[in-house]
Amino acid sequence: MTNQVPKTDGRGFPSGAYLNQNHPMDRTQWLEDTFPEWGSFLNQEIENYEVPKGQVSLWWCGGPSWVLKTDEGGVFMIDQYCGPSMYTELYYCGVCKQAGADSINWIRLNPQVIDPWKFNHIDGIFCTHAHQDHCDLYAVKAMTATTDAPFYAPPVAVKKLQGFGVPDDRIVVAKVGESVKVKGAEVDFLICYDQTAIKTGEGDVLLPFEEAACCYLFKTSAGNILFMGDTWYHDGYVAIAQKYDIDVAIFDMGCNAPGATDKMTPYDCARVGQTLKAKLLIPDHYDNWANTAGDPELLVNQFTRIVSENTPEIKTMIMRCGGRFNYPADKDKGRYRYPDGSENYDFSKSTFAKK
Repeated sequence: MTNQVPKTDGRGFPSGAYLNQNHPMDRTQWLEDTFPEWGSFLNQEIENYEVPKGQVSLWWCGGPSWVLKTDEGGVFMIDQYCGPSMYTELYYCGVCKQAGADSINWIRLNPQVIDPWKFNHIDGIFCTHAHQDHCDLYAVKAMTATTDAPFYAPPVAVKKLQGFGVPDDRIVVAKVGESVKVKGAEVDFLICYDQTAIKTGEGDVLLPFEEAACCYLFKTSAGNILFMGDTWYHDGYVAIAQKYDIDVAIFDMGCNAPGATDKMTPYDCARVGQTLKAKLLIPDHYDNWANTAGDPELLVNQFTRIVSENTPEIKTMIMRCGGRFNYPADKDKGRYRYPDGSENYDFSKSTFAKK
């Protein structure tokens, strides 16, 4: 066997040279080498990135999951899902109840782009509601064990966090109408009209919206960023527009098979943005579950067309999993593009230059 090369140089994932050599291998080593698919690369980017003054940075981790970093260095997790494909059942699942389905398969499509065990510090973890992909066993356990960050959640999700072993002194109940100050922002707890969350739970439940879900408005030096979880469209959002200036609204979008509404349609997304009088809209969640993905490009194309034709004063941003969005610097980009790596190219070292 040739001399073994280091597995990594600190970039957060294995080197090609390591992967080209023979190594002892079992299932555990395979999982360690290949999952998360992005290793800790994005963790390092988030930690090392210095947010310019007057800006706020957002990383989309796919599905409903976001990281927000303020220009004071505050790092916040919103609805982080680090779990697998799964199934839900009629006795508990709100979508199953709406559809009358004994069970629904939720097949995960998006990669895992953060390692929840490898953050050196986190300043807060926010859950909009108690669904598995917003209040996640894997993310909660990791961040409970490796950080001292507080958790913020509405009452139903608080009970779930307690059941996961989060200490009471690290839990803040997100009561609609109240707010907290965090590093680089003030966060207001606003009503979330999630019609599925209020039906979720054992038995024929119909919970108050304030008990089941919460929107989080991060008021930063760059503007007001609203995370809406899995909301449905509701006329009640007019009240938020009357009280707050919304710079960026982030919300669920997807394709609903007849018989069960789970995500907002592109039309509903455009309508909720118009109702909020938001300056910029970012849809999420359309990428990660097979049963609500439809054709993701069709969804985003419909969404951007509806917004541009009906409310041309409102901007849209279509992200890609793992991408970073700076507001307001990137407000006119429209669509995220992954870096192509050309900043590392050097023609003088190229095989073409040596001919």
